[in-house]
Amino acid sequence: MRDVPWLFPTFEGLHFVGMALLFGSIALIDLRVLGFVKGLPIGPLHRLLPLAFGGFALNVVTGIGFVASDPMSYWVVPAFRFKMLLILLAGLNAIWFWMSVLPKVDDWGAGQDASPLAKRISMASLLLWVGVITAGRFIAFAGTGTL
Repeated sequence: MRDVPWLFPTFEGLHFVGMALLFGSIALIDLRVLGFVKGLPIGPLHRLLPLAFGGFALNVVTGIGFVASDPMSYWVVPAFRFKMLLILLAGLNAIWFWMSVLPKVDDWGAGQDASPLAKRISMASLLLWVGVITAGRFIAFAGTGTL
């Protein structure tokens, strides 16, 4: 990765695109569940999930590329480890949403509120993904100077 001058910046650009797809899709769904844009029914918004999964896959591939370029430089940075923890928690939160809320979203049409549980899970989702993005930005600034 470090031997090809254009590869690292290309991966950075792709990582940003993946993050935009992932967070953009998830944030739209979460904000609707929280009560914003009530004119939209919640159920059809879940058709955006393939974009989120595609963005996440792109971030996994590019993220592995970053770490593979110099694993120890990443592992010693607390922000990197914190980002990995937040991604794990966001994944568990998504599974919780999938199992407990997703089967009921078609019942919530335009103008209707989501359940309190759905709102709590969506708020956690937004906070976790903002945390992932923030921790990711801190990796380069809190590192060993080699990143």
